[in-house]
Amino acid sequence: MANKPIKKKMLDISRRVPVESKIKKFGAKKIEEDFKKLDKEIEEFERGEEKQFEKEERVKRKFRPKRLNVKTYVLLGLLLALLGGGVYSAMKFLPRVEIKVITKKAEWSYVNSVIADKNITKADIGQKQIPAEIFSIRKNFNFSFPATGKKVVQEKATGKIIIYNKSSAYLSLKATTRFEAPDGKIFHLINALTGVKPDDKIEAAVIADQAGPKYNIEPVSHFSIPGFKGSLTYGKVYAESKEAMKGGFIGERAFPTDEDIKKAKEKATQDLRDSVESFLSLQIPPEFKVIEGSKQFNLLKQEINQQVDEKNNFTVFSEAELLNIAFKESDLKNLIEEMAKTNLGTNFRIKSYKLEYGVGRADFKRGQISFAVNFQGVFEEPLDVEGFRQKALSRSEKDLGTLISSFPNIQKATISFWPFWVKQAPDGIKRVKVEVE
Repeated sequence: MANKPIKKKMLDISRRVPVESKIKKFGAKKIEEDFKKLDKEIEEFERGEEKQFEKEERVKRKFRPKRLNVKTYVLLGLLLALLGGGVYSAMKFLPRVEIKVITKKAEWSYVNSVIADKNITKADIGQKQIPAEIFSIRKNFNFSFPATGKKVVQEKATGKIIIYNKSSAYLSLKATTRFEAPDGKIFHLINALTGVKPDDKIEAAVIADQAGPKYNIEPVSHFSIPGFKGSLTYGKVYAESKEAMKGGFIGERAFPTDEDIKKAKEKATQDLRDSVESFLSLQIPPEFKVIEGSKQFNLLKQEINQQVDEKNNFTVFSEAELLNIAFKESDLKNLIEEMAKTNLGTNFRIKSYKLEYGVGRADFKRGQISFAVNFQGVFEEPLDVEGFRQKALSRSEKDLGTLISSFPNIQKATISFWPFWVKQAPDGIKRVKVEVE
């Protein structure tokens, strides 16, 4: 701490009673006490002055600017450079302008009919026709239904045999020819056979001589022909069965009633239609429009097999095809847009629209479908955005207003500059934004 002269509080005793007189009056002891008291006051004064000095020094050090080193000067320089670069970038690169444009619009509607024809390849404005395409699919299926009727039946077993001709003669076997199993059971040939050659073998269907389950026999290795007994061919013409005979039955059995058959045919037809419609819908590309009245379902064949199975079900075989005439909605939209141009002007384009269809009337022989449409649309004159942006470069706010006024298809526009101090469009195309509403 720097030395500072201390102002001592000196007592002026020169103006008081002379020492000698004081000594005589008060004595030497009294004088000594006065000097001690004086020294004490001087010491207290000096300590107070020193404390005050130290306090002032602390205050000065607190507010005294610190001395900056070289590193601090470098950092300050970099900071100033960055600030300067930021200001330059804001002035050079950040300025932009945003122009929101509302173009002129007009409402136009079309409520009338249109024809989609598979025989044309492009739209015909005069005939109000657009191209169409016919899609088709054919499917068949065996449907099973329960038989609710009951009746007592006697049914004969049936099966197949293989006939061997080991004789030297050509044979002809009439229908009902008997074939006898080793246990004596007789089966009859169902259909006649002619021209069976020597050493030939031929498969044929047979039916049991009597009804009942006892004729449901297992495969037989040798059937003889009782009618050939006593002839040279007996034993040389015989048969065998590779599979068991089946179907022999006596008792109550289910059968399909007329009502069962009627319901089964209706259900089979509807199920088959649903099936072909589902398959066909997967084949039609998504850009094609399918409207009500554009389909034709044709039932080609339906056969009823009244023979019931072990679950008392009978079957209905059905075959059908589905035709569907469809068109591209984009073709219809383009047709309507071209018709609108004849009223509004060639520069107008569809901006938004609502389109509803009536029920179509399909003529698959001619490959056409006619249908009513209800079109309600909003049209606009499109703006060449890129051309407008090029013309807007480097223009002032006033010049931009003049530019906007020069476009007859612009109804209204708003201009926004950024940052706030910018009053001129940038010279870079990427910083000129144009939004069309």
